[in-house]
Amino acid sequence: MTNERQQAFDIRRFQPGDGERVREVHDRAMRGTPEYLPDLPDEDLEAIEDHYLDAAGEFLVGHDGETIVAMGAYTTPDEWKDAYLDIDGTTAELTRMRVDPDWQGRGYGTAMYRTLVERARDDGYRRFVLDTGAENDRARGFYERLGFECQSRISVGSEEETLEMVLYQQSIER
Repeated sequence: MTNERQQAFDIRRFQPGDGERVREVHDRAMRGTPEYLPDLPDEDLEAIEDHYLDAAGEFLVGHDGETIVAMGAYTTPDEWKDAYLDIDGTTAELTRMRVDPDWQGRGYGTAMYRTLVERARDDGYRRFVLDTGAENDRARGFYERLGFECQSRISVGSEEETLEMVLYQQSIER
């Protein structure tokens, strides 16, 4: 990555006009993963302000020039994860980590993660948890390189569609 490229990437909080591009980045990034389900409702992406910004969370977008190319968020963990992970009031769920495939490999995902860690620490969180597809080697490798530790493998879904998921956690204390 060149210095010019690094200087062009900037991270900021989600703004109401970002919604369409955020959904596009999400769809483009997920389309190439084993857990992609095109008809899965993404209600949180339709109401980012309510789901993340008005709650105990954050939603950030990364842009290269004027183009949003990355996104990431944290919020309170989904309740069902309590059965698999030790979750308390200092635990946030890292979620919606995406980089548009045309922009991957430039360090944007890592930069997004580091910014989210700093914001989560400022919000009083001491640990991140997350889930990703068990077959998603690229995402699993990314999280493991960042220091996340696998806690559990589970099956989620219905009779029509079942996904094998991996649950991770990581301390973000200084």
